[in-house]
Amino acid sequence: MSLPNEEVLTILKDLMEISKDGEQGYKDASDDIDDKELSVILLDYSVQRGEFVNKLRDTIQRLGGETELAGSILGILHRRWMDVKFAVAGSNSVSVLTECLRGDTAALEKYEIHLDQVLPDNIRSVVLNQYEIVKFNFDSITKLLEKQSLVIARD
Repeated sequence: MSLPNEEVLTILKDLMEISKDGEQGYKDASDDIDDKELSVILLDYSVQRGEFVNKLRDTIQRLGGETELAGSILGILHRRWMDVKFAVAGSNSVSVLTECLRGDTAALEKYEIHLDQVLPDNIRSVVLNQYEIVKFNFDSITKLLEKQSLVIARD
């Protein structure tokens, strides 16, 4: 049996919040990184997370819920930490990509927790699709980080 509507709304709002964090986090990372190619990739991920937010907002509204969210406190603190860290230590590709992985780890954990719930099929489909995209991006960033680490090791 599926969860009650209020619990489904709570889950969707939680995912919308972490997606908003990802949207802003990737935007900040794109602005901070010096490598133009990586900047474009990170900006694409930001846009993608913005699309997640819009899809989740539409779904919440169709279920009769409110959708005024600005992101989580932890997400805001993480972005401010990134600002301080990059101001002091510089914003090399490895440090920026590492912080992106940290943010995506938090997102993956949220999605996994909520996918363990008994969601209505149409909601599960949306959540699972977004989870798979976040996982793909996480794996892509992991490969980019490995590549950047090798480049630095050669220098």
